[in-house]
Amino acid sequence: MSGYPSAVRPDGHFQAFSASLASTDPALARLIATEEARNQTAVNLIASESYCPRATLDAEASLLTTKNVYGYPGNRGVAGCGVFDEIERLAQERACRLFGAEHANVQALSSTIGNIAVFRALVPPGGSVLAFDEAAGGHHSHGAPYHLSGRDFSIHRFGADEGRLGIDIDALARLAREHRPALIVAGSTSFPRTVDFAALAEIAREVDARLFADIAHVSGLVAAGLHPNPVNVADVTTTSTHKTFCGPRTGGLVLSRREVGEAIDRELFPGLQGAPGAHIVAARAVLFEIAGTPAFRELMRAVVNNACRFADALLQEGLELYLGGTDTHMVVIDLRRHDVDAQALERRLELHDLIINRVALAPLPDASGTSALRVGVTAMTIRGLPPEGFEELASILRRLILQNDEEYNDEIAARLAEIATSYPIPEAFVPTWATNQLEREHDRTTDTT
Repeated sequence: MSGYPSAVRPDGHFQAFSASLASTDPALARLIATEEARNQTAVNLIASESYCPRATLDAEASLLTTKNVYGYPGNRGVAGCGVFDEIERLAQERACRLFGAEHANVQALSSTIGNIAVFRALVPPGGSVLAFDEAAGGHHSHGAPYHLSGRDFSIHRFGADEGRLGIDIDALARLAREHRPALIVAGSTSFPRTVDFAALAEIAREVDARLFADIAHVSGLVAAGLHPNPVNVADVTTTSTHKTFCGPRTGGLVLSRREVGEAIDRELFPGLQGAPGAHIVAARAVLFEIAGTPAFRELMRAVVNNACRFADALLQEGLELYLGGTDTHMVVIDLRRHDVDAQALERRLELHDLIINRVALAPLPDASGTSALRVGVTAMTIRGLPPEGFEELASILRRLILQNDEEYNDEIAARLAEIATSYPIPEAFVPTWATNQLEREHDRTTDTT
């Protein structure tokens, strides 16, 4: 003991800071517990969602949540970062090894912030960018006029060739020769087919452009060797760390050639953000290690197999698919020829605890609609749903989409609940912290009374 008097009562903030969520804020604990229960009783087909390994959650919930790590390894703006320097370098080394990259930045607080940093580093103000159209499956962070990435540049769009079931390479080449862009962006949010990054790289070289690949949706497949890896042909590649990567949300990874890495680093920090989340970087380091294991590759093979079986079953049920099927983890159900209110349909599916999100596609010459549903298999594959289960879901989807004369079907809802509870989220992946705390708090207060 130092002998100094305590500045505050030991039973003051010590006790308040050490109390559980359930006892400190029972209202919020109940809301989180409700969400835990919803996840367990719903069939999750959101393509951008998965469940993260327990080890990544342990890293995110560590003491690193309290540490300011402003700056980069070896050049921090605060003291006490020696251990974190090692953690960040470990994350960088693992990311480079996993994807075969020369340079990695693991600090982006989101993949869209990473994308903005790439634009700012590689395109002069007012410069030309050629990017995938949102209506063909592109992402808004690739230069949408309402997004920061598109405000300071001249954005031109290429789309899909639905007859050839892929990117319209001929149109892309024509546009590239016409506009001579500084950057060509390849990446998507609802494009279910393989992207030929090598062909895009050839066009980029022809017009002296940089190639930027965003693999946020397929990075897990790339890591497992089940989708082309753009890192060796693109100047820069970005990805989020959830979706098929199966890590915690919040965080982007930027992989680049060494020659452009420093410029991207500067635009990210201090250009766009301050200190990164030390705990998030640590969780990514764990994730990059897991993604290189045989178990992860086995999971990704199951994801691709389930997606293909799901697509085949949907076609057999008479539903149209955007680009005819899938090469990835997602299937896009094409409703452009149907008189469907996609938002109402999404809500109706959710009413049955079937969780899917709507997207919009480019209009067809013979149809005025743009509605589609983006369906992903990663979450339910992690939960153990086999191919036969996805085939049954295809039949259920047909009934709910095409036989929409009734708002709620008790029989379908009961069957979906049975599927969800038969394939629960493993507690090791998503611990039911709030639910367990509330139960313990209830038991404690019951005992004291």
